[in-house]
Amino acid sequence: MTDTAGTTVPSPNANRRRASFFTRPSIHCLMLILIGSLLFIPFLGSVHLFDWDELNFAEASREMLETGNFMRVTINYQPFWEKPPLFFWVQTCSMKLFGINEFAARFVNAIFGIITLLTVYSIGRRYFDPVFGLLWALAFAGSFLPQVFFKSGIIDPVFNLFIFCGLTSTASVLTSSDPPKRSRRSLLAGMFIGLAILTKGPVALILIALTLSVYWIMARFKPIFSLKEMVLFTGAMVLVSALFYGIETALHGTWFITEFIRYQIRLFSTGDAGHGRPFYFHFLILLLGCFPASFFAIRSFRRHGGYGEKQQVFNRLFSLLFWVVFILFSIVKTKTVLYSSLCWFPVTYLAALHMRKLISGEAQWNRTLLISFVVFTVLVGVAVTAFPLVMKNKELIMPLIRDKFAVACMRKPVPWNGAECLIGVGFLSVSAAAFVLVARRKTAAGLAAFFIACVICVQLTLIVIGPKIEQYAQGGPVAFYKEHSGEDEYVRSLFKSYADLFYGKKRPDDHPLSHDLEWLLRGHVDKPVYFVGRIRQDRRYGAPEYGLTCLAKEYGFVYYRRDPEPSSAYACRRNLRWLMRPVFCSR
Repeated sequence: MTDTAGTTVPSPNANRRRASFFTRPSIHCLMLILIGSLLFIPFLGSVHLFDWDELNFAEASREMLETGNFMRVTINYQPFWEKPPLFFWVQTCSMKLFGINEFAARFVNAIFGIITLLTVYSIGRRYFDPVFGLLWALAFAGSFLPQVFFKSGIIDPVFNLFIFCGLTSTASVLTSSDPPKRSRRSLLAGMFIGLAILTKGPVALILIALTLSVYWIMARFKPIFSLKEMVLFTGAMVLVSALFYGIETALHGTWFITEFIRYQIRLFSTGDAGHGRPFYFHFLILLLGCFPASFFAIRSFRRHGGYGEKQQVFNRLFSLLFWVVFILFSIVKTKTVLYSSLCWFPVTYLAALHMRKLISGEAQWNRTLLISFVVFTVLVGVAVTAFPLVMKNKELIMPLIRDKFAVACMRKPVPWNGAECLIGVGFLSVSAAAFVLVARRKTAAGLAAFFIACVICVQLTLIVIGPKIEQYAQGGPVAFYKEHSGEDEYVRSLFKSYADLFYGKKRPDDHPLSHDLEWLLRGHVDKPVYFVGRIRQDRRYGAPEYGLTCLAKEYGFVYYRRDPEPSSAYACRRNLRWLMRPVFCSR
């Protein structure tokens, strides 16, 4: 098509075809798959697995592969009752494909991260429109902690997605008047909750039951499900969860379930495993860790008007899910970042609601919201910029730190060239551009720029700064475990850790008492034992009563060796071999 001057002009039909192409849900899904793949998959294996959770779960999967026993979870080849096996089944499949390594351990959550983006987009599009679905996915992918968790090897991203799918299926039951559809959705909801129970235990049923109970109370005790729907839900949940719980009980009795329940009670009533935190812990984690979505979500914690009946039901369910999870895990004595991670779904959902209103002009930037955004953005940018400079000149701050172990770890010569501070500078620059766009009323572009700034900041921090931090925290011990992993020796940590098992590649055919620390320290061992302790433990384990040979004291850690009975010809050969090896440089 040409104008009077002979210039080619796109036809209106061509413009419409181009516009319709970019608004197709299939194109949006392909785009989200690409974004998720770029965010969550690269550099998964660039850092060693961290204690405790990543290494705990990876070790359970490694032992499944070593023993071939997929029905009983073990740690140190001893029964482990704290978690059901579904996540480990999936992780072992990943290890079968990629080998037993960091990439394989984290690949599961990378895939579930992509599925999560597709799921929230699909649900948002179903209840609102494609723009809302994209905003919800953007809020999820662009917030701080969700990015980190989808590049980790922990259980919660998988568990949370199953809970979310179970609740959205329940919402479909509540918003449908078609009996066959309600029955199908009840069945589907039960299956998802059953999968969640197989992933992390009956806490999934507790969360969904509490949320629906409060919803029922707010509905003034009107029936919300028929008897048939409740039977379908319960039956599907029981059948799915029986894939493990039923078989385990049939094979070994109620031992696993009894120990599992005792463990959950201990988590609820005591600050287990050093995870006791103040009651406001989860508030801070959600507000700061789920930034920037959390700041937008604050504006949506109120009754929403102007929505249809289906949207109102969805709003109420997800607001209730937030409060149930938040209050329950604030009461629980054991508090970790993981416990409130299910709140990310309602938080990012509420954030998408407010962002949609900002873009459409239904809402304006609140002055308080804008100021808090600017202040927190500047604080994050300054912290990320200053941290590498502080570590480059760490001698200036070490006198201020009272923890001798932390100071000793910081003495490790990890290279910092100062260029790492450009991550924070870049974050502040892109964020400033985003605020300028917002000020010029280009809200959509401003929001996109701001979330892109957060994405780049988190990704570069994980890639550039993460490995350096890991070197301080556990670099020396992991290198020691790996050095002895291929030899006929025992390697054991004297502090709580799973790195010695995973990186030391403990074998299932070792001595039956090799899991017992006291036996390794005092018993009649059949081969050399190497120990790693923290420097503060040297006064105890370095005492003559243990008879351990100190190999090195270096950067916060101390390394010991214990020989088997010297009369053994095998022991003599091992001692000779040890004398011929390079010795650690003591510091």
